[in-house]
Amino acid sequence: MHVPSRRRGLTRRRSVHAGHASPGRRTAGIRDARAGCDRLLRSYSLNPWNTAEVSKESVVEVFAEAVKAIANGRRLELMELMAQGEHAVEALARQTGMATTTTSAHLQTLHRAGLVVRRRERTTIYYRLSGDDVAELYTAAKRVALNRYPRLREALDAYMGEPRAQGPVIDPAAVTSQMVVIDVRPAEEYDAGHFPGSVSFPLAELEDRIDELPEDREIVVYCRGELCRLAREAAVLLRAHGLDAKAMDEGVVEWRASKEIDLGVG
Repeated sequence: MHVPSRRRGLTRRRSVHAGHASPGRRTAGIRDARAGCDRLLRSYSLNPWNTAEVSKESVVEVFAEAVKAIANGRRLELMELMAQGEHAVEALARQTGMATTTTSAHLQTLHRAGLVVRRRERTTIYYRLSGDDVAELYTAAKRVALNRYPRLREALDAYMGEPRAQGPVIDPAAVTSQMVVIDVRPAEEYDAGHFPGSVSFPLAELEDRIDELPEDREIVVYCRGELCRLAREAAVLLRAHGLDAKAMDEGVVEWRASKEIDLGVG
């Protein structure tokens, strides 16, 4: 009868346990796993949005963050421009007279608040409003301020009342098919969306193209919005050349907000 040697028995026992961690290792692994869970739970509980204890004050503070994003004159100006369509950062800087770095900083503030979206094409970054509801926010704030804050009404009246912008205005609802409607914004803004039946006559080209306009029909001019003076300046120029011209008292940003005018967008 053959009796296995002690060494052979030891070898067999080792082979049985070879695929299992030692008790010390298992304890250390469990301890590490528990520590990881504890860290995760602590980080979760430190975030007030992950608890049921968020106060009304916290909610309105976050609301204020979004509102603060537009509480700046230059950013409101950028919003009016982006309501016309997508613009490169450099184009926005040029049109507002700001440095590119300053313009970019303002745009990033609006982007963090979710009010604009951006895309990159090679080395150029383009921005646009994230939706027509952002145009609604702009026009609602403007409407309330014009109605409730006399200083804004006084400033706007003084701006529009300068000689190069004075003249009759017309409501969009009063425009008829017998009138010639011209858009004096830059051509790329016209291409992004425009008043039905209108013709593009960028203000920079208008004087050289006046002969293209009929002398026997009323000319209606529009631009970016109520705070934009391009249309009024164009109407003054046209009247100086003997044409019957009026400026609309609102523009694309208001139409995007109200959706009362089909701009042919998207």
